[in-house]
Amino acid sequence: MFSFSSLFAQNDTENLVQILQTASFNNLLPYWGQQVEVNIIQQINQKQLNATAANEQLQAFFNKQNIIGFEKTAERKLGNTIYVTGKLLSSQNKYSLTLLLEVNKKGFEIVSVRIS
Repeated sequence: MFSFSSLFAQNDTENLVQILQTASFNNLLPYWGQQVEVNIIQQINQKQLNATAANEQLQAFFNKQNIIGFEKTAERKLGNTIYVTGKLLSSQNKYSLTLLLEVNKKGFEIVSVRIS
């Protein structure tokens, strides 16, 4: 039996996937936590960015690498943590994206993003 909160989080993660698929960064901004760990391949690891800076970093990566889509490969919930993994698609390369989400009363927030 699903609890309301896990069903809510699952629907919300599907919204998050759609935002990544369409690269709608204005719609992504509310999903970021106040402090986000951002690790992006070929960049100096930057830890604990605020929501706006994390959103800008991800958008810059999408633009620089000509990301044309996102394909979710897995989602797993462990306690108050949800992991969403997938592939970022570009005409030249494929990158792995891992999001660490923390469940809270409003749904969840992104606390870590890693691109490799």
